Amino acid sequence: MAITFNNIPDTIRTPGAYVEIDNSRALKGLIQNPHKVLILGQLAEGLTTPTPTALYDTLYTISRDNLADGFFGRGSILARMCNTFKANNPNTEVYAMALGSGIAGGAAGCSIDISGAVYSNPVSCNGTWYLMINGEQVNVPITSGMSDTSIVVAAITAINSNSNLPVTAAVNGVSAGKLDITAVCSGTLGNYIDIRENFYDYQSIPLHFVSGSTGPLTIGSGGIALRIFFSVMTGGTIDPDLGDAWAVIEAEQFHYIIQPYIAAANLTEIEDELADRFKPLEDLQGHGFTAVRGTLASCTTLGNTRNSPHNTIVGADNSPTCPEEWAAAWGAVCAWNLNIDPARPLHTLSLKGVLAPPISRRFTRAERDTLLYDGIATWIADASGRVLIERSITTYQTNSFGLPDPSYLDIQTLATVGELRYQYKTRMLNRFIQPRFKLADDSFPAQPGSKVARPKDVKAETIALFTLLRDKGLIENLDEFIEALVVERDVTDVNRVNVLLPANLINQFRILAANLQFIL
Repeated sequence: MAITFNNIPDTIRTPGAYVEIDNSRALKGLIQNPHKVLILGQLAEGLTTPTPTALYDTLYTISRDNLADGFFGRGSILARMCNTFKANNPNTEVYAMALGSGIAGGAAGCSIDISGAVYSNPVSCNGTWYLMINGEQVNVPITSGMSDTSIVVAAITAINSNSNLPVTAAVNGVSAGKLDITAVCSGTLGNYIDIRENFYDYQSIPLHFVSGSTGPLTIGSGGIALRIFFSVMTGGTIDPDLGDAWAVIEAEQFHYIIQPYIAAANLTEIEDELADRFKPLEDLQGHGFTAVRGTLASCTTLGNTRNSPHNTIVGADNSPTCPEEWAAAWGAVCAWNLNIDPARPLHTLSLKGVLAPPISRRFTRAERDTLLYDGIATWIADASGRVLIERSITTYQTNSFGLPDPSYLDIQTLATVGELRYQYKTRMLNRFIQPRFKLADDSFPAQPGSKVARPKDVKAETIALFTLLRDKGLIENLDEFIEALVVERDVTDVNRVNVLLPANLINQFRILAANLQFIL
């Protein structure tokens, strides 16, 4: 009897028609591979309006916009990252986890000094003080006759009424003409919170309301001009340890992990974890995203300290938007588009919710070329100022001998390899392993339905699958693949088949070089 049955014994004697169902050959095409994302960060410590409901080191599904606000606290690192992700990618399954249980980090803060003037001009002092915090516009109304303390109160009201901000404001304990700003989360990320004014060209200080100098200034006899003193956010200390997350997600695959920390210890944590997850016995492949705000020199310095094919670092200088939101937007756009087609370039895709730096602080083409040789992903801005991905690379730069190695330069390489591995593993498990096939040499006369596999059967199934992968545009040169394909029975373990898959990955059209030779 050639046909093998799982549930109908060949010794049965009772009359009847018995039909068992076998799905081992049901799947003919490529298998859907929905991706999942994990966002790591911090909740708002001590926030009471409202109090965050999330527990530390616990996964939460972020299924809709602003759900993270209730879990992690409005304005918190994690809530803002989740909201930015959903704005850029509402469809990919995303989870978030709050880190930092038990740490005694310091929250960053600064002061804005508005002391020293009372407006006496009844007309010319009316207007708006265009304050911006983390890229969010905070408009403070200025009216004639306002005292410095009145301006402080108006600014505090405007700041604290915006639940998207990563800070809270209060009157300075020493001077009523100053307001203190404090990050809602502890840690070094608070030091990157940007506070500025008049970001857009149409914005200006109301007449007799001037910032950036050394003290009150009398202008004629009409009134007194107020000079504002800004101090940068400082004092944020002690970030969580990314390693706290690994035990929680030990056996679960997240195709992308977005996290905000750039200290060497945390970058090493995620690089090592993702390297382990990439190994064949774990097969939980994922890719990391983070971002850094810094000058060209500081970005290249950071990039040159890293060398991982599993992590992407985005660099921007003087952006009003915090780096963690850059990372969330970048990871969201990459996650959506790479799941659709892991081999397709990402350039010109736009990021929502992040502001480009002023034109004078954007990296030039030559500077971006330098960054791309130093492990930092680059972006450009269009005419309207929208941020667009230019090239999303990994930090991998050299091999184990320290020699230049571009094999894992672009994020598409491992994304495509991961898709090939997923499709091949799924096909082989469904065709041969899960149905419990037996194994014989190629010379064995296997009959249809006998549940006997031979190396040549595995080879035929492999070619059929890679033909589909070629048709989807993930590999090229299929004939060369078939010629170099090796499928053989292991000489030591007779229960094992070894396969060499010489796949030629399709590449990306990134650069066109032309020489225009004109004739007069």
